[in-house]
Amino acid sequence: MAIMESIVKFKIQHLQAAVALVLASFQPQPKAVVCQPTIVGRVYEMGTKVNKTDIKELTAALNVLAEELRDSRTELSHYADNDFGGAVRTAEEIKSQTIHVAGIAESFVLMLPEKDVIMSYDKNSVEFAFVKAIKMVSIATKNYLSLIDQLTRTTDVRDSGVNLLAMNHLLETGNKAAAKWH
Repeated sequence: MAIMESIVKFKIQHLQAAVALVLASFQPQPKAVVCQPTIVGRVYEMGTKVNKTDIKELTAALNVLAEELRDSRTELSHYADNDFGGAVRTAEEIKSQTIHVAGIAESFVLMLPEKDVIMSYDKNSVEFAFVKAIKMVSIATKNYLSLIDQLTRTTDVRDSGVNLLAMNHLLETGNKAAAKWH
């Protein structure tokens, strides 16, 4: 089963540095400057060398990653429809890996410039497409993680308070009434 193979984790880890460089080329992050001035300065210096082609290629890679995450989620969902127990076992196996991917995807979002800066980009610009691709990876990862959580979460059995004798009586009388109409 191709659900969330380690290739997705490998891809997102390798994209992490590239995303940081591209975002550094967009706008300095004041909080980061306070933390590690030398390292941040070096990243910004490298970020100034990023060109539009690099951004387009990275955007395409992020879009492919988001698509793979959506496909994996769909595949796991269909698997759950056909073999719920197998899907739960698979979800348990990939849960920690998916959490790691979600953490990296969320780090991408945290690196984004402020909303007003993003909204100032031309909607057809490579910068806007790049930011959108980051958000799509984040959303796809959260949706996938949500499905895994739904499959693996256990809850205590609660008493519904329904009287089973009354339910059986309703079933019998309902069936008798329905039979009269046929």
